[in-house]
Amino acid sequence: MQRPPRLAMMTLPTLDHFTADILARLPAASGWEVQKFMVTSPVTLAAALEWTNQPETDALWFEFCWPPFPAMIDAIDFNGRRVIVRVHRIEAVETPYVANTAWAKVDDVIVVSPDMRERVLAAAPEITVTSRIHIILNGVDSARFTPNQSWNQFRLGWCGLMNLRKNPTLALHILWKLRQRDERYHLTLCGMGDEALASESFLHLAENLDLLRAITWDGRVSQADMPAWHASNGVLVHTSLHESFGYAIAEAALSGCDIAIASHPGADTIWPAETLFHTIDDAVALIQNARPNRWRDYVQHRFCLDHQITDISRLLQFNSQAALSQ
Repeated sequence: MQRPPRLAMMTLPTLDHFTADILARLPAASGWEVQKFMVTSPVTLAAALEWTNQPETDALWFEFCWPPFPAMIDAIDFNGRRVIVRVHRIEAVETPYVANTAWAKVDDVIVVSPDMRERVLAAAPEITVTSRIHIILNGVDSARFTPNQSWNQFRLGWCGLMNLRKNPTLALHILWKLRQRDERYHLTLCGMGDEALASESFLHLAENLDLLRAITWDGRVSQADMPAWHASNGVLVHTSLHESFGYAIAEAALSGCDIAIASHPGADTIWPAETLFHTIDDAVALIQNARPNRWRDYVQHRFCLDHQITDISRLLQFNSQAALSQ
């Protein structure tokens, strides 16, 4: 009896955080066997190739276009196995890896937003000829997030690594302006220091604006504890200069928070115009008019995890049906 098709999910240490729900749900939804391979040496890739031993139906998924994956893709003979690469923001925006990947050896490229599609094609225009490119929106498991019944409009959340791209000092300017009107506003941060300059400039500005007593720094919060952390806030203030999606935004909305997002390229293709701000005054107005559970339904419908799994299943089935018809 012929076994089901197999998908080897190739991941890297510290870059596997977007795959847990896919690994858990995709087998039942697609009928494929799915196994995670954490690549720490060439031996792992060899094991994945051995496991996907029916090249006409099996596939390898490379999560992130990040070293050593581009070099591996260039060097390996996949012998007819389907090759899928999911590209995230950092590879396309901040590195040359997308431009330097052998896309002629890749069958399918997955991105998570229209903005990311344009950025990937700008970096590697040959993809339009060599590969199929798919926009598959991220999905969030809404069952993990329950709104807090004691919503506190004055507690602002900020979530992320403390680096310059995340633009944390903008949150301080917003907090200062809000506290000129009502001193009950308080900013709670979760995340760790990532760039010394970002941390130093944040603390310098907080001290000079006399905001240190209006800030709580929770440090690193585990994934298991993030639903409760978000639910304790009234508004998520998101100040990044660029995101391909922004899981923290979706998770906060599912937890009952209102959201205030600094407008950045591509944000308007993902988030409603009513959530975006261009100036500090815009942000202050959004936060002062915040409401609980305002965007929960929006996220549940647009970024439904079941929809993401269905879209990935359809992508896989396309090739399986073609193989069976040959």
